[in-house]
Amino acid sequence: MSRIPEATVNLIFERTDIVAVIGEYVRLEKKGGRYVGLCPFHNEKTPSFSVDREKGFFYCFGCQKGGNAVSFLMEQEKLTYREALEELAKKAGVPIEVEEAPSGEEQNRHALLELNERLAKAFNFLLATHESGAHARAYLAKRGVPDQVREEFRLGYAPADRNWLHSFLRGKGYSSAFLAKSGLFSERRATFPLFADRLMFPIASPRGDTIAFGGRLLEGDGPKYINSPDTILFRKQENLFALDKAIPAIKKEGCALVCEGYMDALSFHIAGLSYAVAPLGTAFTERQAHLLRRWTDKIYFAFDADAAGQKAAEKACVLAAGAGLDAKVVVLPGGKDASEILEKEGPGSLQKVRDLAINGDEFLLSRARLGFDVGSMEGKAKAAAFLHPYIAALDSEVKRDAFFDRVAHELRVDARSLRSDYEDAKKGLPARRQERPAGERESSWQRTPDYVFMVAVAANLELFKDVRKAIAIEDLDDRRAKDLFIALEEGYRAEDIRLESVLARLSDEQLRNSVLAAAASGEFDQNADRFVEEGILRIKRRSLALRHEKIRERIAELGTTGEGLSELQYELMHIDAELAKMKGERDERS
Repeated sequence: MSRIPEATVNLIFERTDIVAVIGEYVRLEKKGGRYVGLCPFHNEKTPSFSVDREKGFFYCFGCQKGGNAVSFLMEQEKLTYREALEELAKKAGVPIEVEEAPSGEEQNRHALLELNERLAKAFNFLLATHESGAHARAYLAKRGVPDQVREEFRLGYAPADRNWLHSFLRGKGYSSAFLAKSGLFSERRATFPLFADRLMFPIASPRGDTIAFGGRLLEGDGPKYINSPDTILFRKQENLFALDKAIPAIKKEGCALVCEGYMDALSFHIAGLSYAVAPLGTAFTERQAHLLRRWTDKIYFAFDADAAGQKAAEKACVLAAGAGLDAKVVVLPGGKDASEILEKEGPGSLQKVRDLAINGDEFLLSRARLGFDVGSMEGKAKAAAFLHPYIAALDSEVKRDAFFDRVAHELRVDARSLRSDYEDAKKGLPARRQERPAGERESSWQRTPDYVFMVAVAANLELFKDVRKAIAIEDLDDRRAKDLFIALEEGYRAEDIRLESVLARLSDEQLRNSVLAAAASGEFDQNADRFVEEGILRIKRRSLALRHEKIRERIAELGTTGEGLSELQYELMHIDAELAKMKGERDERS
C-alpha cells in the first residue's frame, strides 16, 4: 500500500499554519497567545474553541474535541487521514511523493467506488426517464416523493431483466471475477443480480461516495427490502442511509433523528426534518451511535409503534446512552410509520414529531411499568432488572444516582436497595467501558497527583527529557500516568515528541482530551519547570520511602544474624541520606 514518507509528513506539519487552516472555517480572535472562536462542531454562543499556533493544535472546552490540522480537516470535511494530509500539503506547497505502489486492495476500493458511482447514475437514468422505470416512478408519486427529492437522493430503478446488470457491467469492461466480489450478484450464481425490478436507494459514505445499494421490491415474491452485503467499502452496522444528506442539518439543529427505513427517512426529509437517517436492514447499532456522536449529542428515535419497533427503541436508548447521546423517543400517532403519515396526512403532521418525543429514560420507565406487574414485589424487581442495561450504559455516577432516585420514586422502593441489586447483578451485564482496578475510586481515577504531573509534562514536552532521567515508569502509581509516560518515552526514542504524535500513541480518549485541555487552557504554562521539578522530587521521595519501609520489614524478618543483613542496613543508610538531601532541597525552595 502506498504511504507518504515520514519526512514529508513532518515537512507538511512544519509548513502548516493551523490558524490559517482553521480560520477558513471559524472566525478567530487573538487572545493572549491563543486564538479563540465559536466551535464549528457544536452549537454555542460563547466561544470555547481555542487554537494554539505555536503548538499546532486546537481544542474545544465545550465538546472536548481537539487535535491538529489534519484531525480538524478530517472532522470538518469528513476526510480520511490521507486525504486531509494531502489537502494540507497542497495548501503548504509540499509535493507528495509516495513510497510504494497502491496495494491490490486499494486498487479494488477505487474500482468498486467507480463501479458504484456509474451504476447509481445508470439506475437513476432508468428511473427518471426510461419506460421500464414507469411503475417505480408511479410508486414514488403515490408515496408523496417529489421528483426533486428523487434526484437529490439519486433514487434509481433496477430492471426486471435478470441478465441486464451483468451484461451492462461486462460491457463497461469489468471482469467477471471483479463483479463476483462487488456485492451486486449472488454468491451461488455469479451472473444472478441481487437487485431486479426494485426501487434502488444508493447508500453513501458521510462524504457522499456511493458505497452500496438498498432495493425495494415493487412486484412479485421475495424480501420487501434487500441491501448490499458487506464489502471492502461497506459495513451495514457502521453506516446509515441519508447520513451524507443529513450531516449539515444535524450540525445546524444539534440533533439527529433515527427512523425505521429508507422510505421513512425520505418522508422526514420531505417534511423538512433533514437530519433524519435510517439503519440499513439491521437494528440500530453501537457503531452507528458512535458515528452520530461525531456531529451531535442529541438523538431522536422514531421507530414503528408495533411491538418490534418499541423493542428496537428500548435497545437503541441503551446504545445511545453508552455513546454519550441524550436520547428521546418519538411516539408516532395512530401507530403509523412516517411514510404512511406523509402519504395520508401530508408533511405537516411529520413536522410536529419532535413535540411528541419523550426522554429516553421516561420511555424506558414506561416500558418497565407496562411490561411488569409493578404492584407486586416480584414485578418491581423484574422491572428494575429490565432497566439494568440502561443504568450500566450511563456515562456518569451523577446520572446513575439521579436515575436510581427516579426509578425508586416510580416503583415505590428504596433507592439504596435498587443500587444494591444492580451492583449484585452487574457482573452478568456486558461492560460498556473498562472496569477500574479494584480499590480505585472515581475521585482518585480522575485527578491523582501522578496523573496531574504527567499531564503537565505532556503539556510541556520539552521537560520530558529531564523527567525520564529522574524517574522510571515503576515509580508512578496511576495507570493513566503510566500510559502517558510510555507514549512520551516511545516518542522520545523515535525522535518524534510532537504533541500530535504523543496523542496518537494514546488509546484512552479521556486521557487524550485531558492533555489537550491542559495544553489549550495554559493550566501548566506558568512555572511549568518548577511544577515538574517538585513533582519529580515528590515521586522520588515516595519511591524511596516505600523502599525504606520494605527494607525495614526485611531486616525485621532476618533478625540480628540473618544473611545479607549488612547489605540491607547499608542500603537503608543510603536511602536515609537521600531522603534527608531531598528534604533539604525542598526546604530551600520553600
